[in-house]
Amino acid sequence: MRNRPMLRIYLSVLGALALLAVVFSAIWLFGANARKAPAPQYLLKDHAGHLALYTADGGGPLAEYPTIYTRLLPEQDLLALQQGLPVADETELARRLEDYGL
Repeated sequence: MRNRPMLRIYLSVLGALALLAVVFSAIWLFGANARKAPAPQYLLKDHAGHLALYTADGGGPLAEYPTIYTRLLPEQDLLALQQGLPVADETELARRLEDYGL
């Protein structure tokens, strides 16, 4: 009989910790949806066998890169460029151009 109050306290603390875990998990899950990536400013696309830069809505080309032959890129990159590869900003654009050899 003496252990019954201790068991009740133990189970109450355990239940409160479980409830806190559920609340924090929900906050983290819904907070992750609020931190979505910004809309892309540009698209990198294949244009007549070369790399070209377009606006996010597909207008352009704004710039062409005649020294980058898309047919020489790996197949997965070529397929992505044929559909249009979203680029968030100038920093990402510079990194991607460097990756492609410019």
